[in-house]
Amino acid sequence: MIDIKLDKFQGPLSLLLRIIEKEELDITSINLAKIANEYLDYIKNSENILPERMADFLLMASKLLYIKSKALLPYLFNEEDEGEIEDLEKQLKMYKEFVDLSHKIQKIIGKKRFSFSRILNKNNRRFSFLGDYFFPPKNIKQDDLKNSFLKILDRIEKEDEKLEEETIKAEVSIEERISFIKNLINQKIKINFTRILKEAKSKTEIIVNFLAVLELSKQRQLIFQQSELFSDIYLESDREENL
Repeated sequence: MIDIKLDKFQGPLSLLLRIIEKEELDITSINLAKIANEYLDYIKNSENILPERMADFLLMASKLLYIKSKALLPYLFNEEDEGEIEDLEKQLKMYKEFVDLSHKIQKIIGKKRFSFSRILNKNNRRFSFLGDYFFPPKNIKQDDLKNSFLKILDRIEKEDEKLEEETIKAEVSIEERISFIKNLINQKIKINFTRILKEAKSKTEIIVNFLAVLELSKQRQLIFQQSELFSDIYLESDREENL
């Protein structure tokens, strides 16, 4: 933050604001236009201005403007005006948080790593992110997951083609498979994820089963367990969610 040079004060803007709020300095003697001009000159002469710095200045400058306006025209202010300056402060703080998060996301993208591990909190049975703790083996390729899924599809026996007979296949809805998986899991403490896929009678049902499992996980009605990388995945009912 730049130093402000006035007739009765010299130092950072944040210090000026604190002094005025403590009523150690008369706000009516402060030239706010001069402060704004000094900041504009500072921006013009600086190559890179961080957005959070600009947000800080806007917050402090708006407070100074509010305090001075209230001192000069007290009869124009009420309790609602007090809330407006607080709302502005919250908005600027939120803006700063977004800027900080955008920088973090930019660093993550720069690392070109888009996979992160998660652990299950045993106390509240909720997942939490660990950050950069996912270290796949060097021999694992990007298409391995896709190839594994295709192998499962190939295990389904191909239906005999009947050229002379036209059959109408009943559509399987995700809602039906969700209900099926719920009943299946409620009958056992754990169930192998591969078994659910094998329960399907066609490739379409495999896909629908897969989507149903994802939907139940999204709704936090079941949890996944895997002892080690590429081992069998087991599904378990989240009892706290009352499947």
